[in-house]
Amino acid sequence: MKAAKVVGRVTATTKDKTVKGKKILLLKPLSWREVADIFKNSRKDKTPESKKSIIALDAVGAGASEYVFYVSSKEACQAFSDDAICNHAVIGILDGVNIEL
Repeated sequence: MKAAKVVGRVTATTKDKTVKGKKILLLKPLSWREVADIFKNSRKDKTPESKKSIIALDAVGAGASEYVFYVSSKEACQAFSDDAICNHAVIGILDGVNIEL
């Protein structure tokens, strides 16, 4: 699982039938350490700038500016009962992160 921040929503007029009716999100990937620092310092409004965005299907109802975790590859397809075609799927919304070394 990987962490990310939802930075937008994607719309498409034409898509595969297994994707119809599913929300498509634009995510900025983050390291778990970055997310832990954001939650620790209460800087949840900070948007990461250095990384490229990815798109993912939403399986949990995530919204704008939320921190989420997602999976990739075949695991992403399995997040949906109809095995939707996708490379990334949001499977959880983060409420907090605690990293101990």
